[in-house]
Amino acid sequence: MSMRKKIMLFFIFLVAIPIITIYSVAISIFYDNTKTDLQMRFSNNIHGVGKNVERFFTDALDLTTYPLMETNLKAFLSMPEQSENHFQLISNANNILMSMPYGFSNGIRGVSLLSRNQIPINAGINLNLTKDEIEAAKALKSRPYWEYHDVSGLKDAQQEAYNHIFVTRMLKNPSNLSEEIGYIKIAMSRQQLAETILADQIDHDIAYFIVDEQNKALVDTKGDAGDFKLGPETSYDNLLQLADREAISTQISGHYYISAHKIERTPFILYSVVKPNILTIIKETLIKGLSLTALLVFIFALLLSATFSQIITAPLVKLGKRMKSITNEDFSVRIDVKRNDELSVLANNFNRMAERLDFLYKEVYMSRLNLQQAQLHALQAQINPHFLYNTLDTIYWMSEMGDTKNVSLMVSNMSKMMRLTLSPNNRDMVQLSEELEHLSSYINIQRIRYGDQFVFAIECPEDLKSCYVLRLLLQPLVENALVHGLKDSTSGMVKVKIYSVEDALIYEVMNDGTPADVAEIKRLLEEDGSGIRGFALRNIRERLALKNGHGFHLDCYVRDGITVFQITQKLRKDSDGSEEELPLLDGAGGKE
Repeated sequence: MSMRKKIMLFFIFLVAIPIITIYSVAISIFYDNTKTDLQMRFSNNIHGVGKNVERFFTDALDLTTYPLMETNLKAFLSMPEQSENHFQLISNANNILMSMPYGFSNGIRGVSLLSRNQIPINAGINLNLTKDEIEAAKALKSRPYWEYHDVSGLKDAQQEAYNHIFVTRMLKNPSNLSEEIGYIKIAMSRQQLAETILADQIDHDIAYFIVDEQNKALVDTKGDAGDFKLGPETSYDNLLQLADREAISTQISGHYYISAHKIERTPFILYSVVKPNILTIIKETLIKGLSLTALLVFIFALLLSATFSQIITAPLVKLGKRMKSITNEDFSVRIDVKRNDELSVLANNFNRMAERLDFLYKEVYMSRLNLQQAQLHALQAQINPHFLYNTLDTIYWMSEMGDTKNVSLMVSNMSKMMRLTLSPNNRDMVQLSEELEHLSSYINIQRIRYGDQFVFAIECPEDLKSCYVLRLLLQPLVENALVHGLKDSTSGMVKVKIYSVEDALIYEVMNDGTPADVAEIKRLLEEDGSGIRGFALRNIRERLALKNGHGFHLDCYVRDGITVFQITQKLRKDSDGSEEELPLLDGAGGKE
């Protein structure tokens, strides 16, 4: 990945992620605070509605104790079976009952009294105290007995008849609590109770319920709460625990808010269910805002990163191009410095480095190059007389023997060798085909000299013959194989194998004579000096080092009884700059 892309990604992460994270956290806090505020709001509402509902039930419960405090009603309840003023007591009780202080404005729709001698009187709607109601009230020992009917499946006319809440209580003589003096039954309007609840409704989507201990609903102001399904969270026990909370008596169930209030002096619980639209609106608004913010932040970070990356990377790209020119040995490149920052310091240092390299190249490298070229020519000049002396000595020996035909062939091959060796342009690099021609002339001379005593073989791929090589390397090694390897043999083989490995061209000169003393040869190669022994091998080693640098060398080893001299040099496909191509200072550029 380029530096520009890295800088752009860095700025995007540096700018975009913190801002989006902060915005997301702020949204989360705002959303949570809104939910908490709604919990508080609905808690306050259910308690406010609950207080009004408690007054509704309190009026009814207070009315159940009123007959014990009013003289005429108490006299009616406790009158004996045979009484002289029997009808007067009933009339007085009727008058009082019809004008009772609570009236019928607070949801009371009817009152019925039953004396201890089973005489009933009624006010409001006609109420009959059934035997079951009397038994139930009696079992509760003056505590109120509540009764109501499920009207959800009834018609309107039937609902009107049953749309009441009934409370029945056994009355005892205040002066003798063991004495039962009668019963009172009161009918309260469910509709009036629902209107009382809805009078304090703060949201038309709120559904209010009043339930008893069996989760039977006395009041249902809506029928349902949208798609809310009653579950464990609306069980009586759970609602009772919720209503007992001191701070917030509202819990969140999914998207719904459930609030509860315990109605005092009754077994009933008032609760509400609502799915606030405000939360959905806020959530959608916040999500849209977050998306828009993320997009704007991303665009801003992208523009900012592009600007900074251009400011930072453009000079570095320019510097990289100049450094590439330096690697191509163009030391004249310079960078124009128009800034006053860290990059300008880098540019100035680059310019000073280029100037220094230019000086070193011209003053030091070129001088050493000339010196190495002179040394190379001197080594090459040492080869020619060495080979010439050996060949002339052989011709002399054969002429003494009177073998004029072979002398003629030897002179012809020697002439060809001299023409290749002593060329006027003094080339040091030649094509491999020319080097092999020179070697073939030498082998022809040796075949004349030794006859069929030794077998010579050359193995070289055709595609390598056009490569350029350092000349006069093969002939000294073949000569070394004859003079030293096969000197005590009456027959033998000398084989030359040439091949390439990656960027290296390899010669292998093998003979099956007496195995060479590898340790001694390596000692001669490493030995400094100009002694005659090992001269040809040291000459090859030094020429390879001067022309190719470190990593290209002459080596010797024995493999399966065969002595192998191996030369490794650069694989050159053309002659461009071959005469000038020498190793850099300290052998730089060679193969390690």
